[in-house]
Amino acid sequence: MDRPSPEVLAAVVAAEIIEAHSPDISNALREPLADRIEVALRRIARQEREACIALCLERQAMWEATEARSTIAAGLRAEARSRCNEAAVIADALRAAGPPRPSGDLT
Repeated sequence: MDRPSPEVLAAVVAAEIIEAHSPDISNALREPLADRIEVALRRIARQEREACIALCLERQAMWEATEARSTIAAGLRAEARSRCNEAAVIADALRAAGPPRPSGDLT
């Protein structure tokens, strides 16, 4: 199942808010409200992705340090190298998977 985009989620949330709070909120506010919600969703998604990247980089450094220790057996050294590479690949994939920022998103 495909996940809805931040634009679609924002439009649905804005419509729900307007429906729940009519007549306090006019239909004219639907698009600006959806835009603000989309920016917030993208910001939260980006912050979470950046936190995951930072965790991968920490794990990469930990496995790199493990591999470099002279007291580590050859088999464990190879395992540490593999895990180090895996953490680097995942961090790179997370960086590449990030959606572009919308024009109004300056954060």
